[in-house]
Amino acid sequence: MRTERLELRLPTEAELQELAALAEEGVHPPDEMPFRVAWTDGIGTPEFRDDFSEFHRAARRNWVPESWNLVLGVWENGVPVGTQSIDAVDFAERRTAETGSWLGERFQGRGIGTEMRRAILTLLFDGLGGEIATSGYIEGNERSRHVSDKLGYVVSGEGTVAPRGTPVREIQLALDRAAWHAVERPPVEIIDLAPCLPLFGAESVPGR
Repeated sequence: MRTERLELRLPTEAELQELAALAEEGVHPPDEMPFRVAWTDGIGTPEFRDDFSEFHRAARRNWVPESWNLVLGVWENGVPVGTQSIDAVDFAERRTAETGSWLGERFQGRGIGTEMRRAILTLLFDGLGGEIATSGYIEGNERSRHVSDKLGYVVSGEGTVAPRGTPVREIQLALDRAAWHAVERPPVEIIDLAPCLPLFGAESVPGR
């Protein structure tokens, strides 16, 4: 996918190493943990880069139409800036998927997080015929909340997660197809999606 500034695609093995190196430069302040899984706590250990790459490999290796996790690298003018993911279970029946992402600290605060989330939501709603996008943010993660607010998500509930062993509140969000299409948005180019639709359980896309 391509937006005004960004390219989103599957990383090569060499690019996975570049993305891991970017994460090692910093994703968030050490005293904060904005993710459900505290994967960034592995930064600085000898196995971090191998574990990082294996997560991406496993997402591809374990892919089936009934349960998939698309984890895309994101580049700005050829420079890696982070990753953007979308995952779903029983997408053919539920037409619902959840997004997740991270962005290197030195690229934050420039609207890139919003732009890459908008790209993956365009894939969900316009490319795959999705009906609902879900997301969430740990209480206090204002950057994530701000991105979701700008894109039109609404609060759908709350729960508890414990990425570092201590329970913390997570705000759960949802965005439906009608709300997505109620707002005019900059275009996103999606290249060669049609042959891939069966992999997502999306052989038939509404409106196509």
